[in-house]
Amino acid sequence: MSRAALALLLLGCTASLLEGQETHRVTVQVRQVAGSNLYVDLGTRHGLASGDTLLAARDTLGSPEGRLVVVAATEDRSVMAFASDPFPVTRGASLVLYLLRAAEEVPPTPAGTPTGAERAVPVAPEPSAPAPYGRIGLEMSASRSRTFVGETDPESVERTFATPVLRIDATVPRAVGGFTLKTSLRAAHRHASGTVIAPSTSVRVYAAQLERDFESVPLRVAFGRFSNPVESYSGYWDGLLVRVGRRGFGVGAIVGFEPERWNERPSTERPKATAFMDVDRRGRSWRWRGSVSAHTLRPSNGLAAHTFLGAGQRLSLRRLTLSQDLQMDRDPSDGAWRLSRMLVRGSLRVGGPFAVRAGFSRRESYVFGSLQPFAPRSDRLDAGFSVRGQTGFLSADVGVNEDVQGSRTWGTAGTFVLYRIAGLGSTGASGSVTRWTGPNGDVVAGSPSLTRDLGSTRVRLGYQFSHADYLGRVTTTHGTVASADARLGEGVRVVARVRVQWMGALRSEGVDLRLYRIF
Repeated sequence: MSRAALALLLLGCTASLLEGQETHRVTVQVRQVAGSNLYVDLGTRHGLASGDTLLAARDTLGSPEGRLVVVAATEDRSVMAFASDPFPVTRGASLVLYLLRAAEEVPPTPAGTPTGAERAVPVAPEPSAPAPYGRIGLEMSASRSRTFVGETDPESVERTFATPVLRIDATVPRAVGGFTLKTSLRAAHRHASGTVIAPSTSVRVYAAQLERDFESVPLRVAFGRFSNPVESYSGYWDGLLVRVGRRGFGVGAIVGFEPERWNERPSTERPKATAFMDVDRRGRSWRWRGSVSAHTLRPSNGLAAHTFLGAGQRLSLRRLTLSQDLQMDRDPSDGAWRLSRMLVRGSLRVGGPFAVRAGFSRRESYVFGSLQPFAPRSDRLDAGFSVRGQTGFLSADVGVNEDVQGSRTWGTAGTFVLYRIAGLGSTGASGSVTRWTGPNGDVVAGSPSLTRDLGSTRVRLGYQFSHADYLGRVTTTHGTVASADARLGEGVRVVARVRVQWMGALRSEGVDLRLYRIF
């Protein structure tokens, strides 16, 4: 099932709507809306210029909402106006922008409009105090399961579960003394019949930071609860970050404490420190980003210190993308350095709608606080291809995993999406199938579905199937899923899902509701 989910994730990252045109696609967040002008963090350093025309979509699988034209652009920001009929946009909303390279895609200049140097370019002043933006959501997940015990006169054992959740993600520019406030939290209450959950209510804070990029000096300061945006090795912090340098090159350090790993609460038991360097270089058709970092975690509760190094880089060169991540950990028992993580991936657009990809990973992860600090080694090699077009998307992958004893497990996965079925209006179809096979057994899973747009609501009906013959036990599971995703107003959406699953003597039903607003 995880392989099917990974295939769907790759689908969302690679699908394209503009087959046959030379385009550049990027996802941006709308930072401010002022009248008919939109402000986005995209500028000349990303290849934009005043007068460029872009198609705008809500997501990579959605149809374009309309066209935008770049009114004015600085190195990192742009002011855009509607070049077609306006469509609803709110602060904090994400847009997928397609920059049209073909000359015929630029809207014609109305008759009587001055051209060239005679035409004045309207530039709207940016608001001096941008308003807060973000998203707030309320979710509810509830389910009931029934297990039938006995054969001649079976008894039913019933259990119920419910979890309401409040999510808040907000950014307040220049909140205190020029510092921007960023928050991300999740508050949840968990209920289960016949079971005591402790604690039943939890508040998990993933970000609560103040940060500022100083203009007079190349300095960035952040403090509070945060993660380092230029490296992914040090995790979450309760501390202080200082970085010196511009966007293209910088060095910095972080000092602080690691939050509790099971509930994200503040703790002083694990002080840690990190030093890092990051580089970002780009040209007209390439971009290279990289970082190196050194980390140490010194627990005060008697556990061994954890010292490790990290290095990552990503190269984009026209149709080729390469990425690499490495982590080296020091063995607390003998002081030797060991490679605990290595990931290498590459993808290439062969031509037209075709793309291929491949990757290799080795994991011997460090287990903090364990008597055996390194987990058993696992190597994985995978490869796949995708075909995308105006009517749909097709993807297939195959991979093999080998453990330290040399035992191999094979996995295959395929995914398809058909945006519209001919003759059925806005009805589309999608599906995925995956198979996992190894020395302990075999697992097959599939999930076809149909979607249809009803005004501003998208409905989906799907079927889920899995069959496992694992460790000598055969299990077959069936399920149905029905969902609806509706826009209730500007920036407001509601998503509802009903699911039913059955296998042998087990039955379960569930409902998920999610209401959120982008502001």
